[in-house]
Amino acid sequence: MRKPISVNIYDSHLGIWQDDAQDETLRSEVYAELIRRMRGRGWSIKRDPRVHQHHRCISQNYRLGARGTLRCEIELAGRTVKVEFWSTTAKQYNRNGRRYDFDKIKRMAKLDRLRVELEFRRIIAWLETISPIKVERRDDQDLPPMKRIEKGYAESWHKDKELGRPVCDRDYNRKSADGLLLEHGQTVWFPDYHGRILRGTVFYNINNMWWVVAGGQLFNKGSFEIYSAMPADLRKKRNGRNRRNRLEAELQIAVQRMDYQRAQVLKMIIFGTEQTYMIWARDNQAYYRSQYAGYSTDTAGAGRYTRAEAEAECRRVPHELEMVCPDGTHVSFDRSAA
Repeated sequence: MRKPISVNIYDSHLGIWQDDAQDETLRSEVYAELIRRMRGRGWSIKRDPRVHQHHRCISQNYRLGARGTLRCEIELAGRTVKVEFWSTTAKQYNRNGRRYDFDKIKRMAKLDRLRVELEFRRIIAWLETISPIKVERRDDQDLPPMKRIEKGYAESWHKDKELGRPVCDRDYNRKSADGLLLEHGQTVWFPDYHGRILRGTVFYNINNMWWVVAGGQLFNKGSFEIYSAMPADLRKKRNGRNRRNRLEAELQIAVQRMDYQRAQVLKMIIFGTEQTYMIWARDNQAYYRSQYAGYSTDTAGAGRYTRAEAEAECRRVPHELEMVCPDGTHVSFDRSAA
């Protein structure tokens, strides 16, 4: 039997911890064996192409897995083996992909949630055969909003010891959507997930992220999404992103049906007279979908962008992205490749 290990579960994340950071058998007996067992259950597990390309010396410590609509990341770091799951059918909020969304379990379909829970149970059952284990679940979705915030503060390493909570010491991390500076505990206004403006109380979280308590619910918002002063038109929905997604989806349907008259009308609504561009992701060998969310291997499902939008995104990650012009030529902004 191995020495005792701890298993921490939070949302869709499972972490396997051991006390001895110098124990080299963690790789062969836990990390490699976990991968072997998951493959035996039907998971396709391969190396992470992004890590392999940019950090090849540690590539063997990172694996990506897929089974049905579920995806996972497996990582070996020091004395820890981490597994995190996400679903390809969950509604995406983070522009970088569902892998980086908060509350992954909550956003999954019921069957995917059950499959992840089954994976947790299988991993724990296997670990119990090789070592004494202590399992701790940190799921706090059922706690009242303020209790969740207090619990997060108590467990946070990034806090002021005297105040007992994190302190925002960078103005750019508290600059609101209307250009003012946010204060911990102040009343604010912000759009919910449907774009409707809500009123709530804001509490600092980390970096530029802030907790907002409103109507008995807890929201985790970036400072750029929060208004310090009441917006002029509260009835106006701030759902430009969702509107754009819907219009682009209708545009793609019109093109597929060869209804070019409707397609032209929709294109004028979205882009006016501007030419449209696409974004090519080298590492995924696919195009960005609409609004930087997801990938498509064919141009029919690719998102369309103005030149300014496409160029700004490609310059943000120049070593991975290329701008695709209307005539099909690819433009790279990676100086190292020049």
